Amino acid sequence: MLDGIFPWSAPVAGLPVVLSVAVARQYLSGFLIGCGVGGVVGASTLGVAMFSLSAPTGELKNFTAVVPVVNCCANLGTVLQYSKHANKSICMKMWPFIVLGICVGTWLLPRIEEAYLRKFTSVVYALVLAQSVSEYFLQKQRAKRAQKEDDALKDQKKASEQFYGRLEVAAAISILCGLLTVLTNNSGPIFNIYLLNCGLSMNQFVATRAVLMAGKNVAKVGARLVAGSISVPVIIHGLQIGVMCLVGIQCAKPIKDRTSPQLYKFFTWGVLLYTAVKMWLA
Repeated sequence: MLDGIFPWSAPVAGLPVVLSVAVARQYLSGFLIGCGVGGVVGASTLGVAMFSLSAPTGELKNFTAVVPVVNCCANLGTVLQYSKHANKSICMKMWPFIVLGICVGTWLLPRIEEAYLRKFTSVVYALVLAQSVSEYFLQKQRAKRAQKEDDALKDQKKASEQFYGRLEVAAAISILCGLLTVLTNNSGPIFNIYLLNCGLSMNQFVATRAVLMAGKNVAKVGARLVAGSISVPVIIHGLQIGVMCLVGIQCAKPIKDRTSPQLYKFFTWGVLLYTAVKMWLA
């Protein structure tokens, strides 16, 4: 029953390819995801992207199926470390709409061919990148025109926090993230950009993101089980990779304390650009 599931097992015919292909890279991805949810700049986005980039042709859906299980381990581990810093009002505002997006995405997933799924992932990454970069430089430009740059930056920051704090904005982003997390397993960058624009400190950002992602991934695994798009061997495989996430969270602590939200945003831009290009050309 457990043949072919563990990393030292020989491949077994009939089991998903994800259990035997690029296994070392998957465990490295788990470690990076752990570092990322623990606060290391861009590591989680890179770790999740590696699952998609490692998938052989025709196996993208099977490779991305293991990611929510791995993320559950990472997010729950982070919640235990940082839960007291989480912004609960943001979490309660976003969760219902995230679940709605997950339900829609679970219904759509079997109806989309892999080639279109890769292109869709690429386009979404490119749009998120373009929105984030344009907003950053528009804020800089407005600040330069003002007589007092410090006051202007504070005004821009306050305006951004007010805009992203609106219920309709939070709802739209939450539904989009719920949809994309099922279709592409890549809602993390959108969460990053949204939460950073809400004016959270680094500890608040890490904790709030972890609480949101933990709820999202538990719901996603449940939805996949109901839909029959994930099997027990894949869940066990994901839990094993999840152990590496817990190691990554511990390694992330000293790095997080030296990381600014601004640097996190810049590195996320680089990962978004790379993944958008790679997934489009795949």
